Amino acid sequence: MSRGRQSATKLAAASATALLVLTGCSASSAPESEGATVGTVAEDCTPLHTFPTLEEGVLNVAAMNAAPKFHALSDSGPFEGIDATLLTEFAEENCLKVLFKPMTGAAGQLDLREGKSDLFGGLHIKTEKRGEVFGQSEGNVIYDALGITSAAADSYGTIESMKGIKIGALSGSFFVETLKDAFGAENIEEYQNETNAFEDLKAGRIDAVANQSMMSFNLSKDEEGYETSIIEEDPNHPELTGLLEITWPHTKDVPEFTAAIDDYFTRAKENGTVDRVLKENGVTAEVADFYINGR
Repeated sequence: MSRGRQSATKLAAASATALLVLTGCSASSAPESEGATVGTVAEDCTPLHTFPTLEEGVLNVAAMNAAPKFHALSDSGPFEGIDATLLTEFAEENCLKVLFKPMTGAAGQLDLREGKSDLFGGLHIKTEKRGEVFGQSEGNVIYDALGITSAAADSYGTIESMKGIKIGALSGSFFVETLKDAFGAENIEEYQNETNAFEDLKAGRIDAVANQSMMSFNLSKDEEGYETSIIEEDPNHPELTGLLEITWPHTKDVPEFTAAIDDYFTRAKENGTVDRVLKENGVTAEVADFYINGR
């Protein structure tokens, strides 16, 4: 049995309780995407790293379609966003083209679990529990934290300031249970997507939307009268307010694949690639510095 199939078999045998373990992944899925291949590989290309993939010469990516992390206008592209650039560069330096398959978060993680893709794109939170199911880097490509979107006049940035308000959150996301623990389940309204949550915020049915800050900033950046604040760290609520490490979940038990990702993360931060790509996708200089260096 090939290395790829061995890994896929181990993933398929993992507990079903780990199915909804990636941030922003709701319980609903979407039809499988055929996607499209991008990237340029020279005939005499020498890979910086070698690791097995499902298809020779191709990095198969189940990509969560959520701007600004990754955005596809259709299954065949064009592909935009932070991971559209970073993953293509990572693949090309290892003499691989990229097959991007845009889909929902739930569908993407299932695609990886079932051995139908090599990597789950879209910048996902790294946790110990997810590491039991997927391969994860030792390091991270960026940091992130909880972002709170609200009317600019309210501007919630601390746990204390949010007590007693109605908060919208994505169903099945990393933050839902910790938000309920901190503020009470009766104050948390769950949504299937950020757009619906933001519409309820504008209609006054909720007071704030809580989500990974990168997606929160994307909600408010073009909306006059609304803003996003990164939650201040609170020692009484470390899971809710601490720094999050962001990575690319990939086929488990392929150490050379993990090593290649870690090497790319290190170099892309040191040589300014991550900073440049963040800013190209609308991230301000101040927030980009936070994503790269943390608090």
